[in-house]
Amino acid sequence: MERWHIANAFCDLDVFAIGAAMHHVRFHLTNGKTVSPLAEASWHNTPLENVAPHVQNIGGEWPCIPFGTTRHDRHHHGYGSDNTWQLEDISATSLCLGIEYPAGHVVKKLVRTIELAPDRAAIDCGLYIYVNEDCILPVGLHPIFKLPQEEGAFDIRPGAHGHVMTAPHDIAPRDSVLGAHERVSDTGQVRRKDGQNSNIWRQTSQLGEEIIAIFDSKGQMTLNYPQEGFSTTLDWNARDFPHCLIWVANPGLQAISPAPHFQGIGIEPVNSYFDRNDITPKGMPQAGVALSARQPWSCHYRLSGAVLENTSD
Repeated sequence: MERWHIANAFCDLDVFAIGAAMHHVRFHLTNGKTVSPLAEASWHNTPLENVAPHVQNIGGEWPCIPFGTTRHDRHHHGYGSDNTWQLEDISATSLCLGIEYPAGHVVKKLVRTIELAPDRAAIDCGLYIYVNEDCILPVGLHPIFKLPQEEGAFDIRPGAHGHVMTAPHDIAPRDSVLGAHERVSDTGQVRRKDGQNSNIWRQTSQLGEEIIAIFDSKGQMTLNYPQEGFSTTLDWNARDFPHCLIWVANPGLQAISPAPHFQGIGIEPVNSYFDRNDITPKGMPQAGVALSARQPWSCHYRLSGAVLENTSD
């Protein structure tokens, strides 16, 4: 599979042609440390049978258009997640890729830009969606971060947001330990199936495979890795992605993959109801981006890393 590498003094990364996915991101921090915030599957170079290409290459970060499972596309997370993008432009520190969708698809083309910030450990990404007809589609981003198992090695700082819910019964993962459609408290406490509580911001090692929705997120999530001494932050425009899904893979993919030992945590800005817009509850407006055939829709977001100076509350 074709891939490209870009680098500067603050960051380097690979981009895979499949999915236009960023992989092997390394931030070179101001204290001299090099850290890798994103999870990567161990089986990238070992072909798996009967799995989608985005599962073969799971890890890193990529865009999903349309997001989740929809009537518009037979691919979970969209045609662009499982097919080859073409390189349109590249320099030492940036690149641009595009993919044409099949004839008859509501989506015409996607373009993705990735550029390393010149003065800090940060990656600026852009996404452009061209459609063949006016439509509303669920759209999302799919970064997957490392998920340490040691106590105190990881915590989430979710930023401002509205209510938080676990997945409804229809889409709760088979190996979830959390109760379905449970409301998460303001402090992160949520009921498990065994009747006990876990804190989703600090006790992820107690969880299984989970899908949790943060509604009305204001566009920022920070993950702290105290034992490694760094934090990583994802910033986006809340008008583009008003919600954020958390996919806890602890491990994940066991129900669909012959190589199920994947651990990571997806922090996924979305304009979608979980990953199934078709089961949006009655009375709730169906999520999705209003796309116009007359002009492309675009968004921009940033992934950054920093030295973690203080781990106290």
